[in-house]
Amino acid sequence: MRLRGIALGGLALITMVSTGVVLAGSSSADEPELLKSVGTQLPVQDFRAIELDEDRGRLYLAQGAGSDLPLVVTDLDGVLKTKVPAVTGASDVVLSDDRGTLLVTQDFDHVTAVDADTLVPSARYDAPAGACVYSAEPAGDKIVGAYVDCGIGSGGLLVWSTPNTAPVVYTGGPNYHPVIDASPGGRGLIVAGDTGYSPVSTYVIDVSGATPTIVSKRDNTGSNLIDYTLSPDGTEVVETVGSPYEHHSYRLPDLSDATVYPSGVYPGDAAWSGDSSTVAVARSNTGSNDADVLFYAKGSTTPTYAVDFRRGDVLWQGTLLVNSTGTRAWAVTYDDVYQNTQLLHSFGPSHPPKAPTTDIDISARTGSGKNKSTAYVTVTWTSPMSRPGGSTNQQFLRVYASTDGATERLIGNPELTATGTFTTTYALPRGTTTLTARYTDFENWYPSASPTTSLTR
Repeated sequence: MRLRGIALGGLALITMVSTGVVLAGSSSADEPELLKSVGTQLPVQDFRAIELDEDRGRLYLAQGAGSDLPLVVTDLDGVLKTKVPAVTGASDVVLSDDRGTLLVTQDFDHVTAVDADTLVPSARYDAPAGACVYSAEPAGDKIVGAYVDCGIGSGGLLVWSTPNTAPVVYTGGPNYHPVIDASPGGRGLIVAGDTGYSPVSTYVIDVSGATPTIVSKRDNTGSNLIDYTLSPDGTEVVETVGSPYEHHSYRLPDLSDATVYPSGVYPGDAAWSGDSSTVAVARSNTGSNDADVLFYAKGSTTPTYAVDFRRGDVLWQGTLLVNSTGTRAWAVTYDDVYQNTQLLHSFGPSHPPKAPTTDIDISARTGSGKNKSTAYVTVTWTSPMSRPGGSTNQQFLRVYASTDGATERLIGNPELTATGTFTTTYALPRGTTTLTARYTDFENWYPSASPTTSLTR
C-alpha cells in the first residue's frame, strides 16, 4: 500500500451517517467484541509514513518530506529508539522483500537504500528531472517508484534495475498520480492505478523484463482510489476506494473477483498479515462506538476482531500494518481539527489496545484566619481531554457540593482541556460538606467517574 494519505501535502505540486459495519459491544455470535484504543503520541514533528520491521522489533517513521527532519526509529510500542540524521525529508519508507534494506523516498527526487541493521545508507536511486517521486516498492529484483509530473510531462512509474543508473520511465499504465503496491510473492508484478480522478482503472504490470508490460487491466473498480494492498503470497489484492463503501479484492494476475470484505463508510486502508492468512480493513472516519478496524480471515466476510478509535481520531491513510501471523496490528490517527497530533494505535488478538481510562481527582482544604470557612477546591485530570478546537469532542465535568446529605449544588463546570487543573472556592456551611466531581462522556466512550472529598466545619 503506497498512497500515504495527507502525507503528500508537503509537495505543492500534488493537490489533492455512519452506516455499514457497526459493532457496539458483542451483539451477536457473528460479531466480535468492539475494543477501544486511545493511542500513544508519536515522537515526530511532521509525520508522513510508517513501516513495520517485526524481525528487529522496530517501526520506521518517515517525516518532513523535502525538509531536514530525520527518519525516526521506534520500538513496536512507538517509544523512540533512535533518529537517522543521514536520511531526511522522507515521504515514504518500505522494507525490501528480504527484510534487509530500507527504501526511503527522499526530497521527491530520489530513493535511498539503507542497511536495516546498521541504518547506514548503502545506495541511491535518482529520479529524472521533472519526475517528483513520492513512494517506492520493491518488485522482484527491481525498485519501482511512483511519481507525479513536476516538469517531465506526465505522472507515471520509474523502474530501476540497479542504483546510480537511469530508471525506465513508464507511462503506459497510470500516468497521473499513481498508487502502487507489490509483494514478495508477486514475482515482479505490481498493482497500480491512478488517484485524483474517477472511475478507477486497476492494472497488473510486470516489471521483471527490460520494459514493463501490462498483464491485465480492469476498468471501473471504484471511485476515488485510496490504496492497494497485495497479499504477501501474491494471490489477492484489496482495493481501498472512496466508493463503494466496502473493500473489494481481486485475484492476481487476471483481476477476477475475489472476496468483498465489508467495512462500511468510509473505506480508509487495508493490510495483510505476513503469512497472507488475515486481512485488516479500516475506515477513515467513524462515529463513537463504531468499528474503525476489522480483521478478517482471508476469504471470509465475518470479522474476527474489531477496534474503535475515539471520534475525532481519523485514520492516516496508508498506515495500517499487520504482523506476520495476523495477531497484532498498528495504525496512525490524527486529530480532525488541526491534524497535528499523530497517535500510534497497536492492537490485535494477542495485543490488547491501550484502552481509554478516566483519571480525575478532587481535593479540598479550608483557609486560615478569616478564610477558615472557605473551601479551596482543586480538580485535576490526565484523561479524558478535549480535542483542541473540536466542538464535537469537547468534554466537561460538573463539580458539586452537598452538606449533610442535602441536595447537591453546582459550583463548577470546567472543560477538560490539556491544562489538567480546575480550581474554585466555596463558602462552607456548618456540617460535613461532600465535594464531588462528576464526569460522564456524552459519547459513552470514556468511563464515567465521580471522585469525592469531604470537609467539616
